[in-house]
Amino acid sequence: MNALTRDLVKLVETAEQSQKTREELSVSDRKFREKLHLMPPVGWLNDPNGLCQFQGIYHAFFQYSPFNAEGGVKMWGHYTSKDMIKWEYQGTALYPDQPFDCHGVYSGSAFIEDGKMYLYYTGNVKLEDGEYDYIRTGREGNTVLVITEDGKTFGKKKELMRNSDYPDDLTCHVRDPKVWKENGTYYMVQGARTNEDVGQVLVFESEDKVNWKFRNRVESEKPFGYMWECPDYFKIGDKKLLSTSVQGLEGAVGILNSNKAKVVDRFSDISSETEELAASSQDILGKVDQQSVEMENIHTAVESLHDVVTKLNEIMDQFTV
Repeated sequence: MNALTRDLVKLVETAEQSQKTREELSVSDRKFREKLHLMPPVGWLNDPNGLCQFQGIYHAFFQYSPFNAEGGVKMWGHYTSKDMIKWEYQGTALYPDQPFDCHGVYSGSAFIEDGKMYLYYTGNVKLEDGEYDYIRTGREGNTVLVITEDGKTFGKKKELMRNSDYPDDLTCHVRDPKVWKENGTYYMVQGARTNEDVGQVLVFESEDKVNWKFRNRVESEKPFGYMWECPDYFKIGDKKLLSTSVQGLEGAVGILNSNKAKVVDRFSDISSETEELAASSQDILGKVDQQSVEMENIHTAVESLHDVVTKLNEIMDQFTV
């Protein structure tokens, strides 16, 4: 642990304890604390990262900025659970304490193999020795790996790729690695923004989880947003799915299917049914809040909410074009 890490640990502990004391002394300060959903001890929460089950325990890491409720220096907070209902806060897992991630431990994923958890993330760096736009110049998006064997202590960080390792037609915005294994080969997808402001997903491959080579890219037939971030690849049954958060869209919902971006904009056709479902969802969430201390009631409410979401997905499927 270097001096920067030690100072960050102390600062985070101070901020969290200060908020805890405030909530203990004031009903108004603690009445809005979530009972079911994950919530940071203090400050700002954003993307969930590294969701996995490891050694019988579920892990949920998340973008965490304890010093600024509007987002500031970013690190990974950490929750664990045995049942995905009751979660325990485990503190900060990863701090921005290296030259290749000093302005933020950005989003990434977890990969489990051979009794180890491999955490991949983007180390964000903003250069300060010149005039930059931080889109095409002045930013580093470094791919970083950390390994843990117990889910509690995290080893030395290893920088795997820098901007110079990505295709040269891209801006500085390459981030959010997701890793999986298929047919003996490891694959990684990352979100990217081209110099022409077109969103894409980059595909890399590796034989050892450490040394990666660019293989291909996924893009839409026509430009679909200027940046595709937080990509995720997974299978449901025999279907292969790629999801991504698309930046730069207005007035539509994007659905990526078979490497083609499709658009759903017929909101009026489903408005009445979705409004009814939304009202039902709000009623269920209200019950969860009122009965949060009774675990049996929470399980019942969650199951009811799942039925609502399933119905909403069925309706949306009817209008996918």
